[in-house]
Amino acid sequence: MGRPFSTRNQTLGIVNGMLVNLGNAFVDPFTVLPVFITTFGGSTVLVGFVSAAFFAGWFLPQVLVANYAQSRKRVLSIYGAAAAFRFVGFAGAGASVFLLDVAQRDLILYCVCTGLSLNALAAGVAAVPFLEITSKTVPVHKRGAFFAGRRVIGGILGIVAGLVIAAVLGGEPGAMWERSGIYRTVKSAVDAVGWSGHEFPRDYGILIILGAVISTAGVVAYLFVSEPDAKHVSRAAPLRDYLAEGFRLLRRMPGYLTFLGMRVCYQLSAMAFPFYATYAYTHLGFSEASVGVFVSIWVGAGVLSNAVWGRLLDRSGNRIVFVSTAAMSVVAPVAMMALTARGASGSPVVGMGIFALVASTFLLNGFVRSGRFIANQTYLLESAPADRRPLYVGFMNSLSFPFMLSPILGGVVVATLGYQTLFAVGATAAVANVIASSRLVEPRRRVPAAGEEAVEV
Repeated sequence: MGRPFSTRNQTLGIVNGMLVNLGNAFVDPFTVLPVFITTFGGSTVLVGFVSAAFFAGWFLPQVLVANYAQSRKRVLSIYGAAAAFRFVGFAGAGASVFLLDVAQRDLILYCVCTGLSLNALAAGVAAVPFLEITSKTVPVHKRGAFFAGRRVIGGILGIVAGLVIAAVLGGEPGAMWERSGIYRTVKSAVDAVGWSGHEFPRDYGILIILGAVISTAGVVAYLFVSEPDAKHVSRAAPLRDYLAEGFRLLRRMPGYLTFLGMRVCYQLSAMAFPFYATYAYTHLGFSEASVGVFVSIWVGAGVLSNAVWGRLLDRSGNRIVFVSTAAMSVVAPVAMMALTARGASGSPVVGMGIFALVASTFLLNGFVRSGRFIANQTYLLESAPADRRPLYVGFMNSLSFPFMLSPILGGVVVATLGYQTLFAVGATAAVANVIASSRLVEPRRRVPAAGEEAVEV
């Protein structure tokens, strides 16, 4: 009989996801940070680097942490150690904006990028113990709802965070947004606490500090979970032997090459995403405040889709989620290609049609990224053998690391060939992603749910 499902752990896990996702919204690597770097005079390559570091850093350390984690009965202490580095990196990035002279632009950019990269690396360290604890306490047929629930509440608050971002940055947020009742309410609250009206870059510094405080609260909450001992503990191996074992394990797992290929295609299509906001800002006449609107739209889309993806995954498995999100991912780069073909607007006021088209790309990406996140986590947990789960999950995630650097390639493409070429490459990769996803094998057809270590009793 499996371990009992812990309601307390589930609640703390959802609180953790809610606050971490809310905090990250204030430094969103696809909207807030790209426009911050562009306004500071940073290059498109730097935009790509920061966006890549935010996610690639999450994958890089997992293969090393997994080797250590599989030799321990409990892994919560690893999560706790990572929490300290997450706070130092996140808060340090925000503090540098206020403590350094504004004239030291390069130094400020360096500190912000380094601090947020450290936060991302520490989050990658924490990911292995988090997923291991989840696998021991959340049954297979509840994991879709669990991962979805972590993001739904945080996503709802993330919509409000987008309004706060727009109010802090000031200016015309676009379309009829500024005349909505909820925006006026949020703006009044932001004005009342003194967060608005600050000059660049301190307005962005406020956003980074807000994100650090909220995210740290979520990380600390998870330190109070109850962790059962692992049933299977293996001796930590030398790195060379560990890597060799990882490759042998993957070769024995059916369909792992298809899964890896699907992730690569998706990541190549996603390399254009950090540049949607920068293109709208630099070529279409969108204001900095519109960044907050983009955050609200794409986080809100994640909220709406989480309930759908979580239920679909629990009922029908991972493959249908992968295929559905892959098909949706084709639309956004094609829409941006249409805008680049149209050319720059040169108008200080963005028309409703252009605003709606750009907004739709963030809407669709919100749906896609939400579904992909949930399905990626559950697919790995369901595919991995119980006695090698940390190794399998950590090794597969680290194997994906080089491809998470694709936004850097996107920045190089923009700098050398232009935005239109970047969006064309993204569209082509999205089509390849549809093909790869359709060939994926559903793990539940070969590993019965009853065979999982954690089941509901």
